[in-house]
Amino acid sequence: MPITRSAFQRYRLIDEIISRYPRRYSKQKLFELCQDKCGIRSISSLEKDIQRMREDHDAPIAYDKRLNGYYYTDPQFRLLSLMLTPDDMDALEQAREVLAATQGASVADELDNALQRVRQSLDIIREVKTDAPTHRVVYVEEKILGGNRQYVPVLIRAVNQNRQVAFRYLKHEEAVSMTSQAQRKARTTARKETSLVVPERPKLRILHPILLREVADSWYVIGYDAASGSEKTFALDRMSELELLDDPCDVPPAVLASVSELFEHIYGITDSHGPVEEIVLSFSPLFGRYVKAKPIHQTQEVLSDTETECVVRLRLAPNRDLLMHLRSYGEHLTVLQPESLVREIKTSLEATLANYSGWRDTR
Repeated sequence: MPITRSAFQRYRLIDEIISRYPRRYSKQKLFELCQDKCGIRSISSLEKDIQRMREDHDAPIAYDKRLNGYYYTDPQFRLLSLMLTPDDMDALEQAREVLAATQGASVADELDNALQRVRQSLDIIREVKTDAPTHRVVYVEEKILGGNRQYVPVLIRAVNQNRQVAFRYLKHEEAVSMTSQAQRKARTTARKETSLVVPERPKLRILHPILLREVADSWYVIGYDAASGSEKTFALDRMSELELLDDPCDVPPAVLASVSELFEHIYGITDSHGPVEEIVLSFSPLFGRYVKAKPIHQTQEVLSDTETECVVRLRLAPNRDLLMHLRSYGEHLTVLQPESLVREIKTSLEATLANYSGWRDTR
């Protein structure tokens, strides 16, 4: 049964008083305390509160005629041992909304599930009804989140418990190939008027998970693949049938050290077999302010900041993710070094420009 804020405060006080074992409080004394602190109006109202606590929330309240006082038959019982107030719960609900918008419903649900298990009193507090807000308080960008985020807590558990996982995985190129094959089969079977073609199941893989990483609102798991003898990265949105195994992880120390250091000099998620280099970038003054406020990587250093340009230095191993990110700055960025990255950016931009070689402005 939903309760109001005032009822919540009365229940909290009654619980606190009755739990003061071995002292017993008479009905009259209990009423006086509640009247003074919660404004309860009559003994009959107090009796109704005690009855609701017994019926709705299983409070083991009994009355000792010899000592003329109420007590808990289970001395360990605490109705509100967590002591969260309705305001606390309002704050938690707002936090849950932010989590749901930025990290996905599964992550927010994990918060909900954890909170529900913290104390028995949470079930009561969550029922406290408050007036609906007249306006939205928190606005966040609604994102298209990567799939299979429900696997995140499973994989965290696997890492913490040092357990292997099994799953089926579909690579991007396999997905394209399977789609093409399915389309060809569909055209053939359509002519033969046969049933729908069922695509082949992706390959089953076993992984010794080491860590998880989120990049651009998508989750990845990095672990040791015993079949190949090296570390591998898998995107959760292309995984299926994830299962937590009882077999313990057995990761070679060299692989564990390599994965632990992997992202210190990597932007994004794609690996790079090249060396770590000093990357020097020149931004326009406006975009320089953005880059200073939100650095590209933890290794970023500002070399100079003038009215005409902002020059920063990164220590990274260039990879595909970095190239895509740098291209997003358009004409506001000039790559100064290394020469290999300058050539790669130039080649990429020339290929983009070639896509518009036949386009004519008809204005």
